[in-house]
Amino acid sequence: MSNYLQFNDALPQLLALADTFRDAGAHADREGVAPKQSLQTLHAKGLLHVTHSQALGGPDGSLKGRQPELFLNMLRTLCRADSATGHCFQLHNHALWQLETVGTPEQIELFVKPALARFSIFSAVGSEPGRVNMYEMKTRAVRVDGGWLVNGVKNFVTNGTIADLIITSVALDGVEGYLDNLQMMLIRPDMPGVSWDDAWYQPHGMRGARSPIMRLENVFVPDNHLLGEPGAFARQRWQGRFHLGFAANYLGTTEGLFDWYLGYQRGRNKGSDAYTQLRVGEVKMQIDAAAALFDRAVQSWRGDDVVQSELTSMGAKSIAARTAFNTLQAVLLSAGATAQFEEHPLGRIARNIETFVVHAGHDRTAQIIGQAQLGASFDSTLQR
Repeated sequence: MSNYLQFNDALPQLLALADTFRDAGAHADREGVAPKQSLQTLHAKGLLHVTHSQALGGPDGSLKGRQPELFLNMLRTLCRADSATGHCFQLHNHALWQLETVGTPEQIELFVKPALARFSIFSAVGSEPGRVNMYEMKTRAVRVDGGWLVNGVKNFVTNGTIADLIITSVALDGVEGYLDNLQMMLIRPDMPGVSWDDAWYQPHGMRGARSPIMRLENVFVPDNHLLGEPGAFARQRWQGRFHLGFAANYLGTTEGLFDWYLGYQRGRNKGSDAYTQLRVGEVKMQIDAAAALFDRAVQSWRGDDVVQSELTSMGAKSIAARTAFNTLQAVLLSAGATAQFEEHPLGRIARNIETFVVHAGHDRTAQIIGQAQLGASFDSTLQR
């Protein structure tokens, strides 16, 4: 393992670049652009592609790899500086992991190996306007000679404006049931009929994690661009493998907020203030508890009980999100109004937390965990 990237090697590099990522994240937030320069910096340091296997010369840092904590803790550390940059890194590595695991040998040669040799960004999208659930798609693919014609609209395509390849979930026309019609396809931005609406993406926070609308109008997708068999995404429980990516983002963002808050209060000579001490103690205990559950969830994937690992990961994700909200409230009440001036990162961090932690349905998470406890039927791959 010594020949491969490990977290103890990556951590000092990420921490050394924290100010760079923080400043670039602030610029991306103001301008409404993707943090491409930060991602290029990660690539230059050998820290961008993390979830690919040793067979491809990688660190095997995915949740199911030999270092299941590597990618997630790198993500957590990156989010201490800027959560939007972290989310772009998160989507890229989730897609890279999925593409190598599900892809054919031909697809590994066509798409994965060339991407690993250069600065390349991947994306993946299932989201659609008015979607019924996470697996039932309105975007349709109709069979034609040599491939498929795809029509539909996908939204929240994170990395869409800078991606070289987008793993896109569609429904095969004429086939009933998502276990038989849900098909992942590899869409390139330069395919005729692909168009983008980045102006649509105007959120309160996470402005740098550009997630535009992608429109598909009679896009021809050749057969060798189909990723996996129909239903593979659901049958292989990929959505359940992504829970901890969001948990890492929430937790790292909260840790970054707390680090800033400590420095800010010390600079105001508030270290001896009883109320500041109380807030710091309360927040510290909550972050430690969330981090302990996160670490436990990561390690649970070394075992064979996938469903229990998914449930534990869902809990870790939801607790990390609630900890983010609780920490933000404590900091806002304690730091005061001046802390929200533009010279400080608090305002941007607050907006990012408020926007991103509602990505997953936390009421639904709690319900699913309750269903499991009560012996009712449930699906622990779902987020909504």
